[in-house]
Amino acid sequence: MGSENSGVCIVPKLKKGQLVRVRQGVSGSRATTQAERNAWYEKFYEDCRAGRDVWHDSAGETRLAPSQTDTDFSVGKILTVTAASASPKRIGMHFGGRGRYCMVLDTVTGQEWILAKRYLEVL
Repeated sequence: MGSENSGVCIVPKLKKGQLVRVRQGVSGSRATTQAERNAWYEKFYEDCRAGRDVWHDSAGETRLAPSQTDTDFSVGKILTVTAASASPKRIGMHFGGRGRYCMVLDTVTGQEWILAKRYLEVL
């Protein structure tokens, strides 16, 4: 006989300042900084001048630097909650809804990321 909660996703109650651990591999997103966008443009212009890339997309529109970046967090990674409820719209992403995501701080890199709460557990 299976467990009563099989297939049920338990979303933890989070508070600002709590430590959380990633319990399942998850991808986090954050907005890119102006310095990151400038570095992307410099490399892009260099590639265009060298003939390794073209300045436009298939419709002839100018290509733009990415507005967000993603990274994967491994199981067991410890993070600090900076906002218990965050919307992906905060960084220009338009999916999901408020309450499913939180903003966490990676204390190693000093960067804030938006993650789905269901992949976290409170320490």
